[in-house]
Amino acid sequence: MPAGLRFSLLYAALFFELGVNLPFFPVWLRSQHLDDGRIGIILAMPLLARVVANPLVTAVADRQERLSGTLLTCAAAVAIGTPLLGATTTFLPILLLVAAIGLAQGPLIALADAVTLRATRTAVPVDYGRVRLWGSIAFAMANIAGGMLLIWFEPDMIIWLLTASAWLTALTALTVARLPSTQQSERQAFRASGSVGRLIVLVVIGAACVQASHGLIYAFGTLHWQSAGIGTGTTGMLWALGVVSEIAVFAIAGRLVGNARAAMFLLLSGAAVAAGRWLCMAFDPNVELLAVLQLTHGFTFGATHVGSIVVLAQLAAPAMQAQVQGWLAGAWAGLMALLTALCGQVYAGWGERTYLFMAGVAATGMVLIGLAALSASRRSLALQAPQKMTEPLNRLE
Repeated sequence: MPAGLRFSLLYAALFFELGVNLPFFPVWLRSQHLDDGRIGIILAMPLLARVVANPLVTAVADRQERLSGTLLTCAAAVAIGTPLLGATTTFLPILLLVAAIGLAQGPLIALADAVTLRATRTAVPVDYGRVRLWGSIAFAMANIAGGMLLIWFEPDMIIWLLTASAWLTALTALTVARLPSTQQSERQAFRASGSVGRLIVLVVIGAACVQASHGLIYAFGTLHWQSAGIGTGTTGMLWALGVVSEIAVFAIAGRLVGNARAAMFLLLSGAAVAAGRWLCMAFDPNVELLAVLQLTHGFTFGATHVGSIVVLAQLAAPAMQAQVQGWLAGAWAGLMALLTALCGQVYAGWGERTYLFMAGVAATGMVLIGLAALSASRRSLALQAPQKMTEPLNRLE
């Protein structure tokens, strides 16, 4: 099976599970007769687990040079743990099991990104954007499939759908693990100086700010639109526009980030668009303007995501490739959890004006990313990829 197809299937399986989990796992929790407070605690647990597990697991994977093996181990643990949820019915067992699954599931995307980016350095490179877009497509398909299945089946169906996607993720991780690894002799020789370390920190925190600024629209976007009289069908269309734009950006991202300077520019552009998007959202735009703003999601999320992981992959030492992706994912998850909880308190009084706060968070990320770009230029730390990374990443095998 061609390498590009293996990675496409991996991302599709990973994000299909997320597409079921995010909207429908709360429905299953409610069917277990849990109150809102306990449901909130359970839903927060995977985010907290990610903050802890991502840096630790990815660091171990880097030290042992077992990125693909660690990816497979984590995927297998999720596949084993998920069906056990079907045998739990009370709060504490569900919480403990969700925490255990979260510790294994949290690092999966960071590890998948690190393994995929390693594949871009091979003689027949894999286009990250064009394999990652299948994750977005699968996420949208899972939203549709889960909603339709709930019409005909009881909420217990959700656990078995999650189980099926977890096993599919493990199988696709196995196919990726069987690919030949990049040999040590092929890796770019690089020693991380203090200057590069500071650049990595700036990029991680800056990108995390931009991504976490989406927390308000994820949590309260639909509720606010419904309170403003926007119908369910129109709301679904607005979310679909965001997914379509995200897929479009991933489809062309390989051509946009042929080198790390371009990736930094893409990252900075995503941050700037995010600040503008939330600023406009704060003034309660009409449906037509909302549609335009949703189309910017490809930049505010997609461009920020691709730009940040490519810049970090090219700044970091070979022995830190998974770690930097783990730092990014952990920082993003922790900050989003904090901002979402904070917005839950602020939104009650501020309403749509809460987006001003999100615009400030995104602008802070833009400043930090801008400082990283400026620092790289002043210190002559040319953001230049290894030779094999500078080739256009536009082939899907």
